[in-house]
Amino acid sequence: MASRAPRHPPLAAYVLHRYDWSESSVILDVFTREQGRIAVAAKGAKRPFSQLRGVLLPFQRLHLSVGRDAGGDDGREVQTLRTADWAGGHAMLTGAALFSGFYANELLMKLLARHDPHPRLFDAYGETVAALGGSDEETQAALRAFELVLLREIGLLPDL
Repeated sequence: MASRAPRHPPLAAYVLHRYDWSESSVILDVFTREQGRIAVAAKGAKRPFSQLRGVLLPFQRLHLSVGRDAGGDDGREVQTLRTADWAGGHAMLTGAALFSGFYANELLMKLLARHDPHPRLFDAYGETVAALGGSDEETQAALRAFELVLLREIGLLPDL
């Protein structure tokens, strides 16, 4: 009787960016609380009736289950998406708030190394995304606060 690998709890995550991979699949750059920034292959996510199409959206909190093929950690950079569930969130960003959200995502993609978890930064990102739907002053204050947490977490903020 073959033993099964232990199941891991789902990862709390946000989609930062998506890249077309094939005719029916995408590669996602996701920010997770547990593993930091990781790359995930969502096979079949572009198919018309895929349940993932309406779930893998930017700025929405998700619970992801990822894994590798049998054999464990084979050194590949991209993990395979097993399941994705919406974990609650808010209305989709539009207009200037959408551009502010893309700015926050770009900061994470450019400044964070892969597989370097930052739980405090993850929480700050969630708070920032929630604040982006407010007034322009609230949006700018949220972005500046997020930038400071990001710089502190990656060790680049001088002692002020």
